[in-house]
Amino acid sequence: MRISFNKRKRTEYQIMFQILDALSRGPLPKTKLMYKADLTYVVTEKYLPYLQNIGAIKKDKELYYITQRGQEIRNLLETYIRKAEEIKKVLEELRRTIEMKNNDEGVRTKRESKVIKSDR
Repeated sequence: MRISFNKRKRTEYQIMFQILDALSRGPLPKTKLMYKADLTYVVTEKYLPYLQNIGAIKKDKELYYITQRGQEIRNLLETYIRKAEEIKKVLEELRRTIEMKNNDEGVRTKRESKVIKSDR
């Protein structure tokens, strides 16, 4: 299952998901893992030790593997990311609905009020 992210700054959960997701397809050396998870060296050096410390991944010789615990964490992260996206869409719809209602009633939003004040 691929979850795509826009090129904005990723959250720590998105980064961990991408590492674990890449490893769920099979063991990888560090360089290939960086490529598959779209990571910089600095980010890789931060997250691989952390994921090893919590038992989500293990290293054997030059290859990184996902553990059973890592697979469970990956699945939970996938659920979290999907739900966060759903909530984001609901909030956007809520904002649009509130703005439509306010515009219908002639009520100014905070943004509109700031623009009007700055024009004075």
